[in-house]
Amino acid sequence: MQTENHNTENLLERCLSILSDSKAHDIVNIDVSKASSLCDNAVICTGTSNRHVSAIAKRLEDKLYEYGYKHITLSGEQTGEWVIADLGEVMVHIMQDEVRRRYELDDLFNCMALGEA
Repeated sequence: MQTENHNTENLLERCLSILSDSKAHDIVNIDVSKASSLCDNAVICTGTSNRHVSAIAKRLEDKLYEYGYKHITLSGEQTGEWVIADLGEVMVHIMQDEVRRRYELDDLFNCMALGEA
């Protein structure tokens, strides 16, 4: 287990690396710290199927736990259409392409980051 400082930047770097290693597609990070009290960063990525989305979320949870991050809440992993990993400072949305296009979270979070929402 890693004992390094668990700050937002380290957590974000770990998340992005794990998502990439898990073959998540179209990974984006949006800094919403100035507009949201829920999190500092919103990460959005796409999985290719229900199984892939759920597997990405499970791997994210397992790997972060190995690095010492213990407070991870997953929602939606049973259906695998849209899984939210609440990591406190970082909120990860793992979605199937159709769901991502339908809800347009990228646009919403970008508007928030620009102060337009």
